Amino acid sequence: MQISNKRLWIEAAAGTAIVLAGTAVASGEPHLGIGTLCPHPVWLVVLALSARYGVRGMVTSVPVAWVSLALLGGSWRTAPAMALKALATPSELGALAGALIVGWIASVHERHARGLEEKLEGVAAKATRDAAALGELRQAALALRARNDRLDLSLTFLRDVARKIETGDRLAAAEAALSLVVARLGARAAAVELASSDSLPLSTLASAGAWHAAGGSDVPDATAAEALRSGRAVRAVELTGAGPTDSDLAAPIIVDGISVGVLVARGASRMGAAALRDLAVVAEWLGPAFEKAHSGADGGALGGGRLGQLAAAPAADSTAIEPGETEAIGTEGRGLSLVTI
Repeated sequence: MQISNKRLWIEAAAGTAIVLAGTAVASGEPHLGIGTLCPHPVWLVVLALSARYGVRGMVTSVPVAWVSLALLGGSWRTAPAMALKALATPSELGALAGALIVGWIASVHERHARGLEEKLEGVAAKATRDAAALGELRQAALALRARNDRLDLSLTFLRDVARKIETGDRLAAAEAALSLVVARLGARAAAVELASSDSLPLSTLASAGAWHAAGGSDVPDATAAEALRSGRAVRAVELTGAGPTDSDLAAPIIVDGISVGVLVARGASRMGAAALRDLAVVAEWLGPAFEKAHSGADGGALGGGRLGQLAAAPAADSTAIEPGETEAIGTEGRGLSLVTI
């Protein structure tokens, strides 16, 4: 620690006064022992300050100690000469050399201590920065863990959906597709509707959420009807005749080029083109399940109308989703990312 020069001068003067007073009382020598006490006890002040403050302490204490000794050791005319003569003796010069060595060693230690303090400050600053970085890393680790948990949950969900859709059970596949639509689009309700006949409205195969189908109503769902008629996914906002009771989004379920049903959603939080594409991909994924159901034991229960035409329709190549492709649903160019992180 660096001290002021004023404090150093005060300590040198106080130490010199104490030593000279003790010398006068203890020794009883004339002129405070100048020339008789070799080396003079006043070097104790010099050594003490040299050891404590290094070369600065020695440079300050030597003039203070010997000037005080010269002024108090006799008459002002003879004391300075006596003091200089005493300083020229080998013992006093040896004491001066010893004080110089002690001051130099103390200065080296002081510089070393100052360097260590600077390093300690640097280490403390680095520790502070590292602690802040560690906190950020912990937050990132927690975020990654939460992300991994969500990803694991999403993959488990997709696996269950894919398994149900690919079982060939049309009702189970429809329910799985609806759960996927509600989770993906944030829809309030969704349904899978089947084409009954050209003159009757759609019949609901499965629904999810607060769904209120217009079964038996004279006013059909315009969005679903347009998707079934055109064979493409549509939004209610794109139809001039759509009303508040119609579905927001609708996508046809196509088997062998024929629309056999429609997947609809209401109250979706996402209404853009991406949401419509996602719904169309899920509806396309349902196609093989409906085709399996038609070719299986329940093929006769598919009804007339559009579904009745399936028996006479020529076989078409259908693109089924392999079990290993449950993470990317859809055909080439129409992938659906279902893991929202």
